[in-house]
Amino acid sequence: MTTPRTASPIPPVPDPPQPPATRGVVLRHAAAVYDLLSPPMLFWQEARVNRRVAAELGLRPADRVLDLGAATGMLTRALAAHLDAAAGGLAVGLDASPAMVRVARRNAVREPCRFDLGVAEALPYPDGVFDAAASSLFFHHLNAEDKLRALREVRRVLKPGGRFVVADMDRPTNLFGKTMGTVAVWLFHQPEMAENLRGLLPELFRQAGLDAIEPVSRILGLITTYSMRRPA
Repeated sequence: MTTPRTASPIPPVPDPPQPPATRGVVLRHAAAVYDLLSPPMLFWQEARVNRRVAAELGLRPADRVLDLGAATGMLTRALAAHLDAAAGGLAVGLDASPAMVRVARRNAVREPCRFDLGVAEALPYPDGVFDAAASSLFFHHLNAEDKLRALREVRRVLKPGGRFVVADMDRPTNLFGKTMGTVAVWLFHQPEMAENLRGLLPELFRQAGLDAIEPVSRILGLITTYSMRRPA
């Protein structure tokens, strides 16, 4: 039997009067079409990636879980499906785009989830309040310095032993992945993507103080899902 939590240790985050400042790539104008365009850009594998991320976290009904770079909330809602609001479970999606957060809030029906406006490099949460954290296709929007800042922030807000699962562009493992990654860097003019393609992420995970780092799945020769944790 799950023991309910009577109060949330995660205080509300009021929307700031101005969009939060970040050096990362913010999809401010894509919210209206994001849910239509995102699946085919990943050859309809995004839902599969999100399911794998949620499964790897091994969530319990009363867990509190953070989704970094939530966009319109597809991963956040996949995480929330494993939680029980009556037991105190909550999935919190964070994004820097007001338009994305508005769509995510509109889409959040019934699931125990909420969406906050903020940046991953300076998370608006107290230390050690989340049981788990996740991210899907977000870290390639940050440069190397801010990737590390965000990862250290995740470590800070996780409880000791808390799980963290990241799915993102990584060093390609086949010709298809290499071609897809090269085209993406050229098309979107994002050097942040090129950093991921060089295989930078695992070293940044270690520098952030995370451990038990393990690649648990790869798809399309380009997207790797990593599991790790904050040391107990």
